[in-house]
Amino acid sequence: MPTITTAPPGRDPLSLLLAARGFADPAIQSAIRAGYELLQEFMAAFNARDARRWARVMHYPHVRLAAGTVQIWQDEAAYAASNDLDAFAAGGWAYSAWDRIEPVQAAADKLHFALRFTRYDSAHAAISSHEALYVLTFENGRWGVQSRSSYAGIAIAGAAF
Repeated sequence: MPTITTAPPGRDPLSLLLAARGFADPAIQSAIRAGYELLQEFMAAFNARDARRWARVMHYPHVRLAAGTVQIWQDEAAYAASNDLDAFAAGGWAYSAWDRIEPVQAAADKLHFALRFTRYDSAHAAISSHEALYVLTFENGRWGVQSRSSYAGIAIAGAAF
């Protein structure tokens, strides 16, 4: 999440940055912080190649739009079963990283983040970078990724990457 380096005494730099972007309400700022933390877990689970952990970051039905295809997973078990991250790694991918996470719209129960991520190989060379829009929702007492739209394509048919 972008930060600024200085702030008046007693003021959180991130709160000032969010307020400058139109997110002044403390409840909305709290939601954005929670969404940002969820996106960190999303990437950590993905990079750990742990499909079950990754599936727990989502809300269901979960929708992904990529390569002109709409994919829908009805539940956590179906999502985890269709996402063998070791198979993805066999194609040369080693890990991914967020390049940018920008909140663009926010409410107390729904967040839209414009994102950019890069996929890397084991030598830390960039394979590809992609723009995306993620929609996070607050349901049953927790945040989850409800839907994603990206330009990453579909690396393996039926998978979410």
